[in-house]
Amino acid sequence: DVSAVLSKKYPELYKEGIKNSFFKWRVVASWAFFAIYQSLILYHFIVASSNRAMNSTGKMFGLWDVSTMAFTVVVVTVNLRLLMMCNTITRWHYISVGGSIILWFIFIFIYSGVILPKDQENIYFVIYVLMSTLYFYLTLLLVPIAALFVDFLYLGAQRWFFPYDYQIVQEIHRHEAEDSRIGLLEIGNDNLTPNEARSYAIMQLPGQKSKHTGFAFDSPGYESFFASQAGVFVPQKAWDVARRASMKNRAK
Repeated sequence: DVSAVLSKKYPELYKEGIKNSFFKWRVVASWAFFAIYQSLILYHFIVASSNRAMNSTGKMFGLWDVSTMAFTVVVVTVNLRLLMMCNTITRWHYISVGGSIILWFIFIFIYSGVILPKDQENIYFVIYVLMSTLYFYLTLLLVPIAALFVDFLYLGAQRWFFPYDYQIVQEIHRHEAEDSRIGLLEIGNDNLTPNEARSYAIMQLPGQKSKHTGFAFDSPGYESFFASQAGVFVPQKAWDVARRASMKNRAK
């Protein structure tokens, strides 16, 4: 929902999980309501619009035509709804959502182009017939919009009038760069207590993981660093120097 730095700056955000704010009966009921609403929109729009739909040869759409159209709309609607749920959208979201939709079309193109047993022969060439009609494109455009429009309004009203704490934090810092350093940096190192200064210094350390023991921060020089933060001078140990040299040799 927010970056790791913002989570440290606003520890109150963790109370939402403790209070079970995201899984109350009101939240579950809203999801159930929208699931029913979307299913009714998908069913009635497609069935009603297909009553008079005809292909390029003037024939009425049959069972396989309507069901293929319905499932195609379901795939598009569900993936768009998943995209609406995301707080942060990266290229991997576009790849996964767009890839899911594209994979369905690839599958149905292949499946409709293969001659199947006699009891399934009606699926043959269905998607190609559908895509030759204006009905296909209008339905594919309008039905997901109608199914998700109420969700869109609800999410907007909830964020505007009844926002969660994390949404308020998102709005406060929405104009900041993702990798901007905030929190302790805003305070300034001069105003930090010794414990805060030590925590800040540790946070700036590179997140290394030793190949020798598997523990984080078990790398050459870290022991002396922690000792220096406590005001104690500790010379580097012989085995520490040897291990650092061995790591350099391996890197070469």
